[in-house]
Amino acid sequence: MKLQELTYQTRLRLLPILFIVIGIVVYWLAIGNTVQLSKQVKQLEQQVDQISDAPLRIQILRKRLAQLESEIGNYKTEISHEHIFEDLSEYCRSHRLKIREFPESHLTEQNGHKVHIYQVEIEGNFHSLLSFIHRLEQRTFLGKLAGVKFQLKTDRRSRTEYLSVRIFLQTVN
Repeated sequence: MKLQELTYQTRLRLLPILFIVIGIVVYWLAIGNTVQLSKQVKQLEQQVDQISDAPLRIQILRKRLAQLESEIGNYKTEISHEHIFEDLSEYCRSHRLKIREFPESHLTEQNGHKVHIYQVEIEGNFHSLLSFIHRLEQRTFLGKLAGVKFQLKTDRRSRTEYLSVRIFLQTVN
């Protein structure tokens, strides 16, 4: 079939189809690669922006690390039972709290690390006990505060009730 044998109506019907086919071929050969390259350029520009911010990020992280190390006192030694007892008894003396129990720690090993769990039971009023827990959690770094349990107990000798808190401290060595 020759193009000259086709009528004008048939030629007009084939023209949009021909434009679509030519458009697909042109996109496939030329424009598709350009679009992919422009996407790659945008991704690489984002990576360059992130890399250019790297020295500032490193400086901020170093400052934060120095701040954290100064807060925790840079403990590189093991926290001992005696060290915890000294700190607890000093605070309890100054805030009218009583240490009811402080048994030896429970030692377990997980993934090659020694995990010590210390229990302490302290008696006092609610506000003092709460400020003591806050101090353990936020200010002193004797270990991770693993659990807290408030209990209202009765002293059988004096037949009086008192509030106590059982605290579980966890240290990893």
